[in-house]
Amino acid sequence: MTILIVYYLNGKFFGETVDWNRSGSGSYRELSRVEIPQTKEAIEAFAAENRYKIEWRTPIPDLVSATSAATA
Repeated sequence: MTILIVYYLNGKFFGETVDWNRSGSGSYRELSRVEIPQTKEAIEAFAAENRYKIEWRTPIPDLVSATSAATA
């Protein structure tokens, strides 16, 4: 399963896929930008379709507002 790294910056989602390549006796990560949908639910559906495992790297706006409302 390929990893899909998702960032949320300046009001937009960005995605990168991670491919592992062999190099000598080890391996290295190669990142490729991917155009992804712009809602959390659509990103999860996109990942399931393409057999990606999502790695969220920044707070997601829906989760941030829900968390701050719960603590207020």
